[in-house]
Amino acid sequence: MNSVPKRRITCTLIMACLLALCLPGYSSPEYRAVSVLYTNDTHDHLIPFSYPEPENPKLGYAQMPFRKNIGGIARRATLVRRIRAETHGNALLMDAGDVVEGTPFGLEYDGKPDYEAMAAVGYDAAVPGNHDFRFSLAVFRAHMAMIPHVCANLVDRKTGKPELPEYRIFTIGGAKIAVFGVTVPSPEFPASKEGLDFLEPYVTAAKLVPELRKQADVVIALSHLGAGEDETLAKRAPGIDVIVGGHSHTRYATPKFVPNGGSEASSVNGTLIVQAYEHGVELGRLDLRLRKDGGRFTVMSYTGKLIPITSDIPDDPKTAKIVAKYYKPLAKTYGQVIGEATDTFFTMPAVLNLVCDSMREASGADVAIYGVGAVRGDLVKGTLRAWDVATAIPYSNKIQVLDMTGEQVKQILIRFPVKPGVSGMKYRMVGADKVECTIAGKPIDDKAVYKVATIDWLVGLYFKGYPVTKTLDITARDSIVNYIRARKTVTPDKEDRKNGS
Repeated sequence: MNSVPKRRITCTLIMACLLALCLPGYSSPEYRAVSVLYTNDTHDHLIPFSYPEPENPKLGYAQMPFRKNIGGIARRATLVRRIRAETHGNALLMDAGDVVEGTPFGLEYDGKPDYEAMAAVGYDAAVPGNHDFRFSLAVFRAHMAMIPHVCANLVDRKTGKPELPEYRIFTIGGAKIAVFGVTVPSPEFPASKEGLDFLEPYVTAAKLVPELRKQADVVIALSHLGAGEDETLAKRAPGIDVIVGGHSHTRYATPKFVPNGGSEASSVNGTLIVQAYEHGVELGRLDLRLRKDGGRFTVMSYTGKLIPITSDIPDDPKTAKIVAKYYKPLAKTYGQVIGEATDTFFTMPAVLNLVCDSMREASGADVAIYGVGAVRGDLVKGTLRAWDVATAIPYSNKIQVLDMTGEQVKQILIRFPVKPGVSGMKYRMVGADKVECTIAGKPIDDKAVYKVATIDWLVGLYFKGYPVTKTLDITARDSIVNYIRARKTVTPDKEDRKNGS
């Protein structure tokens, strides 16, 4: 047999393939790469810092490869710029809330330095967290205007209209990326009280996501609900490809995949949940690989990781200049040495005991009560500065004193959903509605009147109905500084006073 028929067959096949390519509706697959960069719960940590050696290996920072001289928003800016160059601009930078309340930057400037620095870094989208409502409504709105924000479940009380854009849609290489926001309802904070209401986040998301899927190839939720709640969100609002989370300070070293039971609502048949722990110590990076076969782009694969912000990364000059402008005046006051710690005061119970003891001493009360949630950091062994105390207790709540009977003190302890720290007493819960206490080493006298020191914030939450007899002109934080200065050297008290009587 000669070779001519073979060549004819080959030519015929090639022509058939070429004709097929020309048929209406045929197109070769298209691919795109999109990188999602993210932070959450930065809490005013604009400059580098160090964690103590972890007491508990299960702590989030115990899992980190670097714990000393980490973080800093000027370093973060450099890293973001590098990744944007590497990806040819195909990267979105997001924050999942709780930008403020954590260091003197928030105490003295009401959070302005944070948002100004974030604007310099070039954030594309953010959702407010509960702590971001801490200031007045005017301050909140000024912050929200400094970088693009989204939040679908936050409304203006007067108009009933969304306070912020519900979502934004970005176009990257022809692929449309929808980003919407949901936050934890926080009616107790000042900005909320002045004129903001919260819609139920799951219901809100479930209504919005189907509309976004009509408009976009990829749907991303910026969520300040918490890790467990994000899993609920993924199930209650099917169709979300990625949830960038915050609020719970969870460290997902790699993305968590939540399957959706085979539904085709989202590209990856499930939802990827990411969260970058806290304080800007690591930058989250999620790389999405998209593919389009004639229709919409879908997520075909992904990789994710957390990138440590270490001293190897130089400061971005523009961002560093902003931070320095605000830091230099703070350093004069908060840089003062106030004493020495013989060992590390970990938040629970040592810092909690310290603030309670210092409040009781400052007020001359019989008992002091302080909330667990208001202790935000450790005091590391060695030289202590006012900055360290302000980072551990980053609030300016005044100390108040009330006269209460022993029975009333017990009822107050029962009211706390998370049982508080104390000084001058010990207690333990017996079931949900009974408490056993001792004060000054003796069983509490239900009819005796005791002087109880706490802070104004807790008076408004749990001491309603009881008259305040005295308000001190110092904060709980001030009382710690004075307590340490008076002693020069302090040793952590690690007794669990909440589980003993």
